[in-house]
Amino acid sequence: MDQMTAKRLLEGNLTKTMGCTDIGVVGYIASIGAYILRNNKIKSIDLVMSEELYKNSVNVGVPGLRKSGLDKALALGILLKNPKKQLSVFESVTNYDIDKIESLLSEIDVSITHKKFIDTVIYEELFITSHEGDKVRIIIKDFYDNVVSVIRNGEKLPEFERQELLGRVNKYKIDSYDEICDFVEQGDFSELGELFNIAEIQYQNARAEIKKQGGNFLVEDLSTDQKSCFYDLSNFVREHIEVPSKKRMIGDIYTVYGVAGSGNLGIGTLVTPMFLSDAFNVSKEEREKLVVLSFFTSVYVKQEMNVVTVLCGTGHATGCSSAACITYVKKGTREQIKDAINLYLSTSMGFVCDGAKVSCTYKVSFAAMNGIIAGKMVLDESVACDGFGLNKVDVDQTIKNLGRLNNEILNSANKGIIDLI
Repeated sequence: MDQMTAKRLLEGNLTKTMGCTDIGVVGYIASIGAYILRNNKIKSIDLVMSEELYKNSVNVGVPGLRKSGLDKALALGILLKNPKKQLSVFESVTNYDIDKIESLLSEIDVSITHKKFIDTVIYEELFITSHEGDKVRIIIKDFYDNVVSVIRNGEKLPEFERQELLGRVNKYKIDSYDEICDFVEQGDFSELGELFNIAEIQYQNARAEIKKQGGNFLVEDLSTDQKSCFYDLSNFVREHIEVPSKKRMIGDIYTVYGVAGSGNLGIGTLVTPMFLSDAFNVSKEEREKLVVLSFFTSVYVKQEMNVVTVLCGTGHATGCSSAACITYVKKGTREQIKDAINLYLSTSMGFVCDGAKVSCTYKVSFAAMNGIIAGKMVLDESVACDGFGLNKVDVDQTIKNLGRLNNEILNSANKGIIDLI
């Protein structure tokens, strides 16, 4: 991996978001429509979503409301009228806006439906009309902030569209895990300053929330003995991920930077290496290497999976990056890092996504815990992947199998999962 590839992967996989990403895109598309109509009085809203996007947004809290409701997310996006904020559109919500939601919804005919799309897992189409006779149709497709079409009264408005993000991202891919390890070892991260700044922000934000709760889970609460105990370390990491993640999922006003389309993955990916760096008091150079290793491990795992997953892509990527981080910081070899990732996946390959909700906070934090335990088992030389089943001795093949399981074999399972929930 060269500097250009690393920079492009960073640009395509790091996104500022407010609340759960999937509910954020609902507010974003409504905000575009309301901004276009300006002061016109809205008459009706018809929202069509892919079933995968619906699954991951119907039960999460709307930022500021602390309760779910796709219609409320639409109304809030309309009230805010700030599409420039994109997925962090809810960042500026006030109590005044919240108080107006029910009144606005009583004046608008709202229809929300979902269906399966063959060519994509992220599709959102909003058709909005005004009492003055204006009509606006907006389509977001393939990625959460990828606006592909905005039409007002038959006229296309290209200023709201952006270049196809997936096209840019897919141009820059990681071919093997050795590519990540080589990049980490060479240590030239001159193009990745933003990554380190954001990792620091997310870590300090997690610490601040833990302090508010009065828990003794900060790095300064670790005793000397606990620093050598993987189980204690994993429990502290769990708290650092669970606490900020829960704020997002219940609908608090809490901004995070998502990784590969997931805010919770952004927390798990960036907070874990920062905590471990702090716990082991490593140098600035080693901390940066750990953050880079964690980030590109998560990106590599998620690049093989659809953006919205049948399996818990956030959990899988977080567990893998956690396993890599603990093994690296404890001076494990390259092969041991790969084995730790492989071992984590061997226990978690069937970890499914049953829709975004508060319990996702436990999924992602437990995944990080299990990744650390996988690293311990490999470092203790007590276990190694035998290559049977979906997990192969070659970790690259294991990750590709994870992608096939998610994208092809279990593709039809989403319909059944949606019916169950």
